[in-house]
Amino acid sequence: MAATLLFSILLVVAVILLLVLLALYLVPVTVSTVADCRRESARATATVAWGIVGARVRVTDGVQVLEILLAGRPVMTRDLREIAAAEPEEKKVKKEEKPKPALSVREYLDAAGDLWPHLQKILAAFIRSLCLETLRGDVTLGLESPADTGVVYGYCTAVRYALWPVEAVDFVMTPVFNQRIFEGTFTLKMRIRRPLLILIPVVRALLQKQVRQRLRRVSGRGAPGA
Repeated sequence: MAATLLFSILLVVAVILLLVLLALYLVPVTVSTVADCRRESARATATVAWGIVGARVRVTDGVQVLEILLAGRPVMTRDLREIAAAEPEEKKVKKEEKPKPALSVREYLDAAGDLWPHLQKILAAFIRSLCLETLRGDVTLGLESPADTGVVYGYCTAVRYALWPVEAVDFVMTPVFNQRIFEGTFTLKMRIRRPLLILIPVVRALLQKQVRQRLRRVSGRGAPGA
C-alpha cells in the first residue's frame, strides 16, 4: 500500500514536471511597453506575460504601481513608492553589520572572463528565441539649437530608411526649429519563443561549482578564495 502511494505521488510529480517543461517550450513570453510623453503629463506601461500569468508596471504623474496579473486582470497591486520608501529602513539595519570589503575592478574583470563562455551561450539562446513584433515611435523634437535639431533629425531619417524593409519597425520624427519640445509615443512588443531553450544553458551553468563560487564571490556572499 505504501509503495503504491509513493509510486502514485512520484508519477503525479513527474507528470507535473513534464507539463511545466512542455509549457516552457510551447508557451512564449510576451513583453510590451507603451510610453506617451506630452507637455502636460507622461505615462508608461510595461507588461511581461507568460500564458495567463504576468506582471505590469504602470507609471504616471500620480501613480507608480506594480501589478501581478492573472488572465490579464490584476490580482495583487503594490505601490512602488512605498517599496522605495522602505529601502532606507533596511539600509539602516544593515549599517550595524560589519561591511564586507569591496571587490577590485580586476576581480570583476576576472569573474566576467570566467563567466563569459556561459553568458555567451545564454545570450545566443536568448537572441535565437527573440522575435520583434512591433517597434514604433512618433516623436516631435526641438532642441535649444536648431542646428542640433537638424543633426538629430538627419540621423533619425537615415536610420528610418535603413530599417524601412523591416515591417515591424516604424519610427517617425518631426523636427521643430523654433522652440524646445519633446513629445511623442513609443510602442514596443516582442515575443520570447521557447523559454525552455534559454533556461537550459542557465541551469547548465549553475550546475557547475566554479560558476556558483564566482557568482557568490561577485555578489559578496562568498569568502575570498572560496
